[in-house]
Amino acid sequence: MHKPYIVGTIVLLLLFQGCKSIEKQSKETKKYTRLPIVEVSEEQLKIDAMLIDAKTKDELGYPQEAINIYRNIIKQKPDYSVAYYEMGTILFANGMVDSAIYYNDKALKLSPKNMWYMLQQATYNRSAGDFKKAIKIMEKVIKQQPEVMEYYYELANMHITNNQIDKAIGVFDRVEKRVGKSETISLQKQRLWKVLGNEDKALQEIEELAKAFPADNKYNAILAEMYMGKKDYKKAFEYYNKILKNNPSDEYIHISLANYYKQIGNAEKAYQELKLGFENNDLSAKEKLSILTTFYNAEEFYGEKSKYTFDLVNVIMKNDPDTMSQSLFYGDVLMRQKKYKEAAHQLNTYIKMDSSDYNIWEALLICESEIPNNDDRLAQLCGRAINLFPFQPMPYFMKGVIHYSRYDYKEAIKLLEEGLKWSSGNAVFQSEFLMLLTECYYRIGEYDKCFAHFDEFFKLKPNDMGMLNNYAYYLSELDKRLEDAEKMSKRTIEAQPKNSTFLDTYGWIMYKMGRYEEAEKYIKQAIDNNKEPSATLYEHYGDIMQKLNNPDEAKTYWKKALEHKDAETKRLNDKINNGLQ
Repeated sequence: MHKPYIVGTIVLLLLFQGCKSIEKQSKETKKYTRLPIVEVSEEQLKIDAMLIDAKTKDELGYPQEAINIYRNIIKQKPDYSVAYYEMGTILFANGMVDSAIYYNDKALKLSPKNMWYMLQQATYNRSAGDFKKAIKIMEKVIKQQPEVMEYYYELANMHITNNQIDKAIGVFDRVEKRVGKSETISLQKQRLWKVLGNEDKALQEIEELAKAFPADNKYNAILAEMYMGKKDYKKAFEYYNKILKNNPSDEYIHISLANYYKQIGNAEKAYQELKLGFENNDLSAKEKLSILTTFYNAEEFYGEKSKYTFDLVNVIMKNDPDTMSQSLFYGDVLMRQKKYKEAAHQLNTYIKMDSSDYNIWEALLICESEIPNNDDRLAQLCGRAINLFPFQPMPYFMKGVIHYSRYDYKEAIKLLEEGLKWSSGNAVFQSEFLMLLTECYYRIGEYDKCFAHFDEFFKLKPNDMGMLNNYAYYLSELDKRLEDAEKMSKRTIEAQPKNSTFLDTYGWIMYKMGRYEEAEKYIKQAIDNNKEPSATLYEHYGDIMQKLNNPDEAKTYWKKALEHKDAETKRLNDKINNGLQ
């Protein structure tokens, strides 16, 4: 397995020693002759064999044995530079940098012009942090082989690492004198000038590049950005226009111009340039959205600049509306615009491909709930969401509301009670469930459960006047706990003394308790505080008038109640014809 290496080593050694024979053709005779063979002593052959043995030991993973052989060679032949060189290589590879420097220095003193020795020594010195010596050696290497550009780059890197930035720039200047202007060197010099804080020199490097390669827009782009950084907007605009002139279809020039206009405070022009850029189909929708959401911050996007941003999203999405990666973002934007049908389409697009995220389902259900005449589809989606996420309360609530609106109270109760179990810890959801359950139980005549849910509700929201009013009214309608109803209702009118609904409830409780004069007072206030009194208000007032022995006034108000389309026609007609039964 190691024969090719050994053969290569032998060749290398022969090159080191200069022991070779070649054939050459005589120019005069065109005949081949052989140079005289250099005789090698027996001692030299023995040394060469030892050298091969040492290299083999090192290659096989026995560096200490190789070192011992090299030491033996040096002992026998102290002026044999190869042995010192190889010793340094092994020592360096094993972390003994100072020893490596010592031995390679010995080799270099014996063969001061050997390129390999010099390069090795520069590497060792740099590794030891002695950049002064490393740089000095690299200068010798360059002097010996000035045409090899790699050595200049190595020298420049040494200066950079040693924080001698100006000297590194000087090395690159030497390279440019040899090979001319190049992007690699100029960009490196530009970066170094920026490190030194010399923006003018950094600009000059790129300007020279732009002059050398006038058709290359990237230099104009760099210059434009640099002038933008200096707030020299006039010069920046000059270079942006060069790009536009050289390549009108450049997909990024309008984006850059948009940034320019934003910086100078022209929001309208910034929007127009972005729109032009986004109409270029060389950029994907994903790339355009990334640019847009970076260009405007969240406050601008959804607030003061939304007239621009929402339109730009529409421009982006018109050619790529149903891509999964963009659907969520577009759906959010449409939702904020209250374009619920369009937003629902985007969210549905996403869910068709990935239905595992409940938050997206919740957004979809909210959008679908805002679409008119959409109860059937909403109920179906709620059912799917319940199956996928049985521990989330919102789908139960939404489907429960639909059944409530259809007077299917038992099915509504079933859904709401199940959802209530999963709303624990969320007071807002719990109160919504309890509120609707009080209505459902009241409608089916399960009053004890209705009032039990009222009591649970008030543990969460003790000062909800609307629910307090409902509780009091339902108790009065059933002639139950009228004293409790009075206390509850009294709290509501103290909190909102001109609320006609609350005044009506309190007046009706007075009526139920036989306190007709008080009832008349509060119902009259309710009517006076309501621009469009309800049929219930007029009917209640008519009932009170009847109890106060004023049948004509009672009939007048019952007839007013009949004028409302929500009036209980049969009951009111019976009262008009027969009075209160």
